[in-house]
Amino acid sequence: MRYFARSGALIGFADKVRAYGESPERLLRHVGLSVGMLKDVDLYMPYESLAEVLNLAAECCGDSMFGAQLGWQQGLEAVGALGSLMCLQTNLPDALTLLQRHLDFHARGVQIDVGIDGGLIEIRMDFDFSHAVDCSQLSALSMALFLRSMEQLIPSACRATRLQLAVSNSDSAAAYSQLLGVPVTLNGAENVLYFPLDLLEMPIEPAQQTRERLSRQWRHAFLGEPVGLPQQVESAMVALLPTGECNLNTVSKLLGLHPRSLQNYLKKDRTSFGEIQKTTRLKLALQYLRNTNTDLTTLAMNLGFSELAPFSRCFKQWTGQSPRAWRRTHRQGPVEHH
Repeated sequence: MRYFARSGALIGFADKVRAYGESPERLLRHVGLSVGMLKDVDLYMPYESLAEVLNLAAECCGDSMFGAQLGWQQGLEAVGALGSLMCLQTNLPDALTLLQRHLDFHARGVQIDVGIDGGLIEIRMDFDFSHAVDCSQLSALSMALFLRSMEQLIPSACRATRLQLAVSNSDSAAAYSQLLGVPVTLNGAENVLYFPLDLLEMPIEPAQQTRERLSRQWRHAFLGEPVGLPQQVESAMVALLPTGECNLNTVSKLLGLHPRSLQNYLKKDRTSFGEIQKTTRLKLALQYLRNTNTDLTTLAMNLGFSELAPFSRCFKQWTGQSPRAWRRTHRQGPVEHH
């Protein structure tokens, strides 16, 4: 895969499609995606296929605003444990820095640029494959999700000035504005969200119910059933490794436990923080080496290693091969969907 995204982008997709009397499984299969994407938030799929299944859902459900509605419903929930960590940041720049690091690793093919012009914060989003695939629904989902996330982080003061979408549906601009609570213009050359400049100085103060809902969401399986503590730790690690914040203290804070208590609980489960970190790193490394063209140094850094050499040593200990040799042996051509 050259461009990819996490299956967490499909949170809420199945329920929304079924509400229209359609089959989410059929839609996924139609674009070549595994139905397993509906059961695990930490799988990877071609980004183009995400755009295609959103377009297909909008068409089959007869709802041109399908993507925007789903994105507004998702908000911070789409990024799992990272959403909880963003809620713990002091200000918006810190939270956005974490998000950018996360997306640089878990989503390849989207470009997000934050700038300042004329007293406004400008947040631009573009997709590298937009010339090959209609990204209208994906653009609407992504910008609605971003706007919703900002309002969850700073509910008292986060009011966007306006939103421009690269969506070719001029008849529904008013409907978009009503849904998102911000003036919306469509048919734009790019996706741009505008905020007042003073938002950068506002403290992050999410509502307690938002914090609790986010915590419940990523600490449960995709289907809403409780999971064990080791799996909760792994979910946190998947989100935090590329941010540089994947350590015992941060993971413990997200789980609401003292670090020593977390270690004791994991010991009772016959595992440890270090062991889970090793298996999580290995799982991610294998996925990336098999399915993507991510260069080894970038992969090592995003897995929490200081440089390529220690990653290569650890990987050889885990698998008996160097990362480069393992990739040559196991690298897929076209992505396989089971």
